[in-house]
Amino acid sequence: MKRKKKKYMMFSLAILLFSASLFLLSCNKNQDNKPTVSEKKPLSYKEIPIEYESFRKVIGWMSNEEVLIHSGEVNNDTLSLFNIFTGETEPIYEAGSIILTAIISENQQQIVIQVASENGGELRVIDRSGAVVQTLPLETKGFVNVNWNPADQHHIFISYYQSDSNMVVGDWNTETNEIVSIPSASLTPLWYSANLYLYVDNKEDFSLETGELYMGDIRTNETLRLKSQVSSFFIHDDTFITFTPSDFAEDELLLSYQYPFMVDQSFMSIPKVTMNNRLVFPYLSQAARNTPVYGVFAKEAAQLELETGEFEFGELDFENKTIKPIIDLPDNAPISMAHNGKYSLYGWRFESIIDIEQQKIYSLISMPN
Repeated sequence: MKRKKKKYMMFSLAILLFSASLFLLSCNKNQDNKPTVSEKKPLSYKEIPIEYESFRKVIGWMSNEEVLIHSGEVNNDTLSLFNIFTGETEPIYEAGSIILTAIISENQQQIVIQVASENGGELRVIDRSGAVVQTLPLETKGFVNVNWNPADQHHIFISYYQSDSNMVVGDWNTETNEIVSIPSASLTPLWYSANLYLYVDNKEDFSLETGELYMGDIRTNETLRLKSQVSSFFIHDDTFITFTPSDFAEDELLLSYQYPFMVDQSFMSIPKVTMNNRLVFPYLSQAARNTPVYGVFAKEAAQLELETGEFEFGELDFENKTIKPIIDLPDNAPISMAHNGKYSLYGWRFESIIDIEQQKIYSLISMPN
């Protein structure tokens, strides 16, 4: 009986050791097959399947994978969704006229477009399916500046020159379809919150070397001067950066960083760029709150009417007062970060994508030979 029990125990022990060996072998095999960072496949971007002659521009991001495309034929422009990874294209709106302006709302659920035709122009708000939500006749056939309130999607700033000396700046309430004139010395006021907005008064200084920062309130229609010596600014959520010509070096532009708003954190200088004696401010973009701020920066001070200059895409590092370079760029053109922070639209028509991890530029449209 004892011999039989001992034999059973030896058999059980052998089974246990064999099972343990299989488990360890399986773990090692899984670890061997687990992809490493170096084995990660780079993202593959598709080209927009539209003839170059019909391509107008990429409007912006509708999600982390989709962009809004503006294309068209003679007096008939179209908006389409395009997936940058699958290449799938979905037309969502045919304007039946020329689209002059298109801006995507902060929540990426609506688009405001400016259309122009022989019968006059108007603003239209459409949703992602192309359904028209609201329309507003315009008194101008020129381009209208549009700034969508990020906190309240029913309020949109619209501004334009009614004449050479008469500037119209209004708050369009898309629920009531009413426009309320707001005080602003700038054609491009920007929303800060649901009720507050910011603008710079450059005092008719063509060079933009001088300026004062103001805050307005749509509830009271009152404005308050916040700061002098501000030529322009960048704002996204709580990130606020002002641009001011440096008092210490003629060829530098001073950037002051506030986070949250009106709480000074740091400052740094970058090479100064001008065009016909007028300041050219860097294009900045931020994916989301508390994420890096990226921009297009000159490597050296440049006068663009005399030289093309050398530019790079980089990350602002206010802690070390420097720019972290990522990739050289062929031109000083706008950027727009995707919300996931992995890549950015780039170009005068957003016709390219900058992949930050790969440090490469990919074209979204096939260029003619």
